[in-house]
Amino acid sequence: MTILLEPAAMAGLILAMIRVGAFAVASPILRGFPVTGRLAFSLAVGLALAEPALAAPTMAELVAAAAINLTVGIVLGFLTGLVFYLFEVAGALVDITSGLNAGQVFEPLTGTSNTVLSRGFMFTALVLWLVMGGDRLAVEGLAATVTAIPLDGTISLAPGLADVAVRISGTMLRAAVELAMPALAALFVTEVGLGIATRFAPQANVFSLGLPGKLLAAMLSVGLVFAAFPSAIDGSLDATRDTIVTVIRGLGA
Repeated sequence: MTILLEPAAMAGLILAMIRVGAFAVASPILRGFPVTGRLAFSLAVGLALAEPALAAPTMAELVAAAAINLTVGIVLGFLTGLVFYLFEVAGALVDITSGLNAGQVFEPLTGTSNTVLSRGFMFTALVLWLVMGGDRLAVEGLAATVTAIPLDGTISLAPGLADVAVRISGTMLRAAVELAMPALAALFVTEVGLGIATRFAPQANVFSLGLPGKLLAAMLSVGLVFAAFPSAIDGSLDATRDTIVTVIRGLGA
C-alpha cells in the first residue's frame, strides 16, 4: 500500500495544529485540563481545521507561517479566556477575607498552589462552561479565524489589542467582586459583629471565635455565590463571542 503525502496538505496540518496548540496553551480556560487533554484537543481540532497551504513550501515560508499561526493562537486563546479568571479571583477574595488562604492546596494539573474556594470555584465554572457549550464556542472561534485568516495568510497586529486586554481585565475584576459580593457582605457583617463583641466584652477571647465564625459565615453564604454561576458563565460566553470578533479584526482580517 502506498501513502501519498502532499506537501501542501502536510503543511496545512502542521500549521493548523500550531494554531490550535498555541490556543490550548495560552487559554486560561484550557489550562484547567491535564496536558493529555490539551494534546487531544489540539490534535482533534487541528485535524478538523487543516486545509492545504503553501503548495511548494520552503523552510523560510514554513517558519514564517508557523510564527503567524502561533501568534494568532496565543492572542485568541489568552484574550478569549481572560474573562474566565473572574471565578478564580472571586474565590480568592472569599478565601482571603475568611482566612482560608492559610490552607493552600497544590494543584498538580497546573503545578501551582491555589486556595480552597479559588480552586473549587474554578473547577465548578469549568464544568458549567463545558455543559453550556463553551468547548463548541472555542472550536467555532478557531474555525472563524481559519476562515478570516488562512493558515498561510498574513496578519498585522493592531495597537488596539492592548486596550482590549485592559478592558477585559477591568470587566473581569468587576465581575469577580460582584460574584463574590454575597459572601463578602456576610463576612463583613461577621467582622463588625466580632468588633462589637470585642468592644463590649473585652475579656472574651474573640480571636479564638473569629476564625470559626468567619468560616461558618463563608460556608453559609457561598451557596448564594454558586447560585449566580450559571448567569456568570452565560455572560462570560457572550464576552468570549465579542472578543473573538474583536481579535479577528485586530489581527488585520
